[in-house]
Amino acid sequence: MQIDGLLFFVIVIALGYLVLRVRLVPESAADILPKVLLNVCFPAMLFSSFAAMEAKELLSVGIPTVLATLGFSLGVFAVVFFLFRKLDPSRRALLRYISSVGNTSFVCIPLLGLFLNGSEMSIVLIHGAVMDLLIWGLHHQVFIGSGSESRGKKWRKILTSPSLLAVAAGILCAAFSVKLPGFVTYAAEGLAAAVSPLSLLLIGMLICRYGLLTWVKDRTAILYSLWKVLLLPCIVFTVLYFLVPLKTACILAVVFGSPAPLTAVLWCKEYGHDTALAVDCLIPSTILYFAVMGPLLAVLSHCGFIG
Repeated sequence: MQIDGLLFFVIVIALGYLVLRVRLVPESAADILPKVLLNVCFPAMLFSSFAAMEAKELLSVGIPTVLATLGFSLGVFAVVFFLFRKLDPSRRALLRYISSVGNTSFVCIPLLGLFLNGSEMSIVLIHGAVMDLLIWGLHHQVFIGSGSESRGKKWRKILTSPSLLAVAAGILCAAFSVKLPGFVTYAAEGLAAAVSPLSLLLIGMLICRYGLLTWVKDRTAILYSLWKVLLLPCIVFTVLYFLVPLKTACILAVVFGSPAPLTAVLWCKEYGHDTALAVDCLIPSTILYFAVMGPLLAVLSHCGFIG
């Protein structure tokens, strides 16, 4: 089943590349799909997943996941904030962002969904919910300049995020054992099922738009990919090995290794930062993540450690 799933990844990414290459869909589809995923499909996945949890499971899994996500994310951000302080502003903001934030929604969740069971996926989803809060509450403000938005506007953006609203609604349903009507569950699960194929189509379209090997001569992009996909997960696992259950440490290490987020490209375009570097970091880190984490997860699943 996992081998079929990995082949599905390759086929759908290739299909995304092909449909854009031969103009079966307009190039603007690569700009529309992220909004559909982030505002419709991904919130539906979060809601259906959290609503299906038991309150006891939510607490036992959620607390260590939240603490680990906050600790490592803020710790890495503090380090890179200092390290990159002398870089050109257009590159400094980008590298600070992508060094501690990954592409959980479009890459990590579809891949791990092939191998993890429901309770294990809850670790990934809780991590993603915490990261969403940090992305809009911290990283976005630093990326565009802390004084560029009023505090009220910033909090409105955070509190009205579809993903965070979906998490809150799902947690309330789980906490109070609310039984949802069948059509609501069916609709949420149907939309959630679209996350994986649409995300993979989007990756293929982005590769077509920006090129598969544009990053080859970009030393910064190569070093970033090695750091994010290989070194950071090793650091996370080594520290968490002594603090949380082994399976939780392993899953969080894989999640923290997720590649550069797509929002980095979108924000660079919108705010005039180094879009070329954002693309150069996105493509190789995504390829490396699939190449490394796919086989690793397959081995762990075959050994019965996960799934």
